[in-house]
Amino acid sequence: MPRKLTEEQIAAYQRDGFLAFDRLLPESEVDALVARLQELVESPPTGLRIQVEPRVQRGEAQAPSYFESIRKVEGLVENDELFLRLARHPEILPRVQDLLGEELLMFRDALMMKPPKIGSEKPYHQDSAYWRIEPMDLCSIWVALDDATLENGCMRIIPGSHLWGLLEHKRIRDFQVDESTLDRSGEVAVPLHRGGVLFFHSLVLHATDDNLSDRPRKAMIVSYMRASSRWTGPPQAEPNWLMLAPEVRRVRSV
Repeated sequence: MPRKLTEEQIAAYQRDGFLAFDRLLPESEVDALVARLQELVESPPTGLRIQVEPRVQRGEAQAPSYFESIRKVEGLVENDELFLRLARHPEILPRVQDLLGEELLMFRDALMMKPPKIGSEKPYHQDSAYWRIEPMDLCSIWVALDDATLENGCMRIIPGSHLWGLLEHKRIRDFQVDESTLDRSGEVAVPLHRGGVLFFHSLVLHATDDNLSDRPRKAMIVSYMRASSRWTGPPQAEPNWLMLAPEVRRVRSV
């Protein structure tokens, strides 16, 4: 695939830890993804993992429908051709290859939903604090399936924080950095129209707020790693990775 990023864009990602492209995907493709998501949630295949909003689970809030009560759906890329095509999209995959190299494995995928009024926050954290992968330089995409705004929980990022190394994470409101000691003076919000795509480093500090608006905020995340990346967890727990480039196949290790 031809190069999609300029030298200046690659340098900006290396400096800031993220790149954002508004309206990268057409409305028709976003419509198809949302429709397919609803179908899969209503009749989930084996392997799809669905998490309901904690407030709903605890009985503190009610949602108008089951779909509007969901916080997270995992396993879409492995279990559905449309979402697999998204992970290998010609506007997305070559950009990740420009950042990480030609041979890419998928570490994870997750569709994060913030239903109106009840969508919960995710405090500041680094993804690599959760992931047993070395080196800690994975790249994730965050595809806006709704307009992501300040009101409904768009991404917030501290540019350059991926250069700080792995910070201590504690169990406070979530598994997170202690925000009382965090320098947030350089924080930027990254609102996106639906179809916009954010590319971000696995060590960059990021967060999203509660959705207190009347509008949903859905975002599809796919996290990529180099085929040469190393699993540092227990050997018996190492997954069979899905290779996304140059071809699609299952691998134990490369």
